[in-house]
Amino acid sequence: MREAWSNISGFITADNIALLSVIITVLLFVFTRRTEIQYKKHDDKKVQYLKLIQLMEKMYIGMNKGKNGELKLSDDTKKLFFDTGASLLLYGSKKIYKLYLLFREFTSNPLIIQCKYYKDNVLIYIISEIFLTMRKEVGLSSFNIIADNDALAFFVNDISSNPVAKKTAIDAKFRIKMIKFELFMLDRTQFVWLNRIYTNSLRSVIASIRILYKYTVLIPLGRIISKLFPRFDK
Repeated sequence: MREAWSNISGFITADNIALLSVIITVLLFVFTRRTEIQYKKHDDKKVQYLKLIQLMEKMYIGMNKGKNGELKLSDDTKKLFFDTGASLLLYGSKKIYKLYLLFREFTSNPLIIQCKYYKDNVLIYIISEIFLTMRKEVGLSSFNIIADNDALAFFVNDISSNPVAKKTAIDAKFRIKMIKFELFMLDRTQFVWLNRIYTNSLRSVIASIRILYKYTVLIPLGRIISKLFPRFDK
């Protein structure tokens, strides 16, 4: 025990104390700076989420449909889509950005409308899922959960406590899952995944070999031939 204490007391010197204070100061600075960045990102995220809410408000109030059932977007709405998407790509979470892409698919992709499980009321429940996800990401506890109907009740009448509306919400969530699954299968049947693997592996190797062959064989050989046979070069 005395030996251990003597080792500890021997370690406690003025130089070591000064070094320890410097290390603690640096750690506190790094931690404080990291916290400030997180708060800054959190504030930026809230601004972009408000922009997304404005887009969904404009879409919900002014939705116009064409002859084939697809939504017709004005130039201002298209610009708002671009601005919102770019902001979410930079500042939004992966989940919110994916939900935004799904929301955009439902407003612009004609394949969605042709799907068996598509209904006009499905879009509003994607908005509901976006609202609930944003509630969690702005700092509310995971235990502070509200239902899809309650998330829409502040701008949709007779939806919070209406049993028929609750059944509609359950049906809409089911339809959204089926539509997402059908899009997933459509992507697979077009062999997009196989094309991605081929492009990232075999196609890249073949292209690299061709470029290497061009600059190490063809071009030097062409220069030699042009010097040996000037007429042939012309």
